[in-house]
Amino acid sequence: MRDGGSMLKALRVCLADDHPVVLAGVRAQLERSAIEVEIVAEARDGRALLALLAHGPGCDVVITDFSMPASNQRGCDGIPLLQALRRQWPSLRIIVLTMIENPALLQAMLDAGIHGLVDKVSPIEELQRAVQSVVGGRRYISQELRNRLHADAQVEGAVRLSPHEAEVVRLFVHGLTVTAIAERLSRSVKTISRQKNDAMRKLGVDNHSQLYAYAREHGLAP
Repeated sequence: MRDGGSMLKALRVCLADDHPVVLAGVRAQLERSAIEVEIVAEARDGRALLALLAHGPGCDVVITDFSMPASNQRGCDGIPLLQALRRQWPSLRIIVLTMIENPALLQAMLDAGIHGLVDKVSPIEELQRAVQSVVGGRRYISQELRNRLHADAQVEGAVRLSPHEAEVVRLFVHGLTVTAIAERLSRSVKTISRQKNDAMRKLGVDNHSQLYAYAREHGLAP
């Protein structure tokens, strides 16, 4: 019940993150927000999130991590997960809460049709504002991630990976083989190998150690 005694239906929210501390923190943030929120389900990976949405209670908003590598099945992590959510539940409002800082991947998340994008180190109010905005039909990007996207767009001549290349690098540095990445992303092994090699060529790196170093410096590594 809101102030003044009026009855309003609480927003039904599903949370997904592979770190229980993050789940607890997000729950606490939302329970302190000015809007009525009911956390109806929590998931530790993308596969569990999809199952909850398919068979669990109804949900208005999903707040999910982007990178949950334990989801070792196709369509349960990263861009494929976001695409699956948009395809199967088109009216669902999706907010990604992430540590990813790489502009190519951030743009790929937006291009996948998500409604909110918030970095995990944002102030508490950012996530609360994101929920209010997406429910009101507006896209929300937290200030830090807006700055990163804007700064990247302003740098002339900067080396930029494509979203596909950035996603392949992310999964590779998380320990997946080229074959496993191909299965995860529903692409051929040849395509994944080419995208990894193209990324390394663009970055001017000659070995996997240098690729790991780039990933750590640019928000792609775990």
